[in-house]
Amino acid sequence: MTRKKARQPLEEQAETPTTQRCALCGREVERVSQHHIIPKSRGGTETVPLCSPCHSTLHHFFRNRTLAREKNSLDALLSDPDIQRYLVWVRKQPDRRIQVRARKDRR
Repeated sequence: MTRKKARQPLEEQAETPTTQRCALCGREVERVSQHHIIPKSRGGTETVPLCSPCHSTLHHFFRNRTLAREKNSLDALLSDPDIQRYLVWVRKQPDRRIQVRARKDRR
């Protein structure tokens, strides 16, 4: 004899997932990861919450050396022309998986 699971009330089934804001693009997303402003391999400890596409884009655009020396603050990242173009595009995207292509001229 198998037992049936008791059904939850609709209010409990329809729980809205909590969202968090990406520090780079400002989108509300379900999941963020912590990005070290200065890479851990370079001694960095400060982190900011980034959505997956933004986090991947930063690491596809810049080497850790560049992130540590030149792009070591949110303001420095936001002032980069390539990142500005990316942000115009990504802010229009819904919270979904986005394929990030590697750059040939990674800095």
